[in-house]
Amino acid sequence: MSESNAKLKERVRAFWQKNPCGTKFTDAEMGTRAFYERVEEHRYEKEWHIPAAAGFESARGLRVLEIGCGLGTDGAQFVKAGATYTGVDLTDAAIELARKRFELFDLPGYFRTADAENLDFEDESFDLVYSHGVLHHTPDTVRAVKEIHRVLSPGGRAIIMLYHRDSYNYRVNIRLFRRMGAHLLKSETGLKLVHRLTGEPVESLREHARNLKEDAQSYLAPDEFLSQHTDGAGNPLARVYSRGEARELFRDFSEVELATHFLNKRWLPMIGNLLTRKMESRLASRWGWHLWIYATKDKGKTEFRIQKPEARME
Repeated sequence: MSESNAKLKERVRAFWQKNPCGTKFTDAEMGTRAFYERVEEHRYEKEWHIPAAAGFESARGLRVLEIGCGLGTDGAQFVKAGATYTGVDLTDAAIELARKRFELFDLPGYFRTADAENLDFEDESFDLVYSHGVLHHTPDTVRAVKEIHRVLSPGGRAIIMLYHRDSYNYRVNIRLFRRMGAHLLKSETGLKLVHRLTGEPVESLREHARNLKEDAQSYLAPDEFLSQHTDGAGNPLARVYSRGEARELFRDFSEVELATHFLNKRWLPMIGNLLTRKMESRLASRWGWHLWIYATKDKGKTEFRIQKPEARME
């Protein structure tokens, strides 16, 4: 690993150690049953496509590795379906919270702190590797995908979600609306206007405003702006991938299928709340923010199929 990548990864680790994914979606005391229940409720209400897209119900009897287990929300669903589950995460904070969840709900599972680019598992150790919204945050995503291929058994599958370059959120919301709105953050009146229009928390907007004031040139640079406007102000790294880039990333796999999901209604002022799930799904099949990759290793041996929700496949 280059020195620059090593430093970047430490920044990524520090950010997620301070901000474990999902913790901001409830005011319940962290680590309690109510905390985990409300996080799960929020996740599957807002991202209702996940259970079918991830194929939880199809995981019975499989050895599942989740890279970036977060709070263990999706991991718990794999275990309930009958999978043998291992969860890894770059941060100790996530591992502690995920382990606590499994203990509270009496679920079996194994957890360890680990780097996606250097997995400490034997070759062909898992039947399914799952990672939702994680690999676009690691400096060397190519290496992480090679590690996934290595630890998968022949015929095993990788189910990976990456941010979608050709999405409404990236092409319109981030590159146009958010960039225009960033200039409103220079005043308190403008900041409150952005809050009313988007529903984004005022404290988050104030952090964006501080970052903009400290170094506007760096903050507004395309790559930095993208990172700042995906998972919160201060996020040091996020990338987006087109369908073609995703296929290239998983070129070592014998079969690759793609689907896009998730058109966050909050990003569609005025009309978002008028969309039915069917309408949302149709729009998301082309413009969704989440690009799901289904990649099979070594075609033909011990294959299994994941039932996916309605979406355009390529």
